[in-house]
Amino acid sequence: MTLRADTPIRVAAAVLDSRGQGAAAVVDDAGAPVGVVPRSSLDLWCELPDGWQIELDPEAVIAAVMAHTTAVAAPDDDVDDVAAEMVTRGLAAMPVFVGSRAVGLVIRDDSRPLRSHRIT
Repeated sequence: MTLRADTPIRVAAAVLDSRGQGAAAVVDDAGAPVGVVPRSSLDLWCELPDGWQIELDPEAVIAAVMAHTTAVAAPDDDVDDVAAEMVTRGLAAMPVFVGSRAVGLVIRDDSRPLRSHRIT
């Protein structure tokens, strides 16, 4: 599943929630990867210590909160290499593409039990 960067945050959150997904690849109009958006980034407000809170514009789009990156994995990439790349880039998730088609998503927690295996 992919989302476009101009998808409203409320819509993206509803789509991820309805599918039980923790993140989505973000693509441009041509379907090329431009980022990743974890579900946790889609909350329109969050509470901070001492009673402060942050609120986003309800009309905001996911481009405002996504991780902007073109990093992708391929289905046969080594999981250790993908995990290292995710850590280096500070990504919570990395989309898996075959050519120009998104076929999956590696979430940082997914890589732990798969050490020394291929992503298939």
